[in-house]
Amino acid sequence: MRYIKVLLLAIFFFVALVFFFQNQAALSQSVELTLNLFFLPAMKSIALPFYFLIIAGFACGALLTLAFLVWDKVHSSAKLVKQKWQISSLERAVARGKKQAEAEAARADFLEKAGKEPQPEGSASATPLADAARAMGTTSKS
Repeated sequence: MRYIKVLLLAIFFFVALVFFFQNQAALSQSVELTLNLFFLPAMKSIALPFYFLIIAGFACGALLTLAFLVWDKVHSSAKLVKQKWQISSLERAVARGKKQAEAEAARADFLEKAGKEPQPEGSASATPLADAARAMGTTSKS
């Protein structure tokens, strides 16, 4: 792709040079530019050759194009930085969520190992002695 760009640029400059050499007499004529605003007196430039105006117009266009390309690059870079910041923020939030989930899982394992297991359905007591007393029909008074 880079070679194609260089080739097209070389062809463009070759055609531009041929244009200037073939139209040298017409392009060498002097032109005087006039700026006439309603609220200011008319202003005139010095006599300039026509080819100078063409080259100046080309240079102004190239500078404007360069300015727009630089602005687009800066804008794209700013968007990229903002999106990277958002990604890192979301990654930190996910890491915090994982740590919290691991802490809750560890707490649940600790409680399970400590004997505070959930009661099976249908049983209201927490000790085997109370279960045996209830099966015999007596209640234990403490």
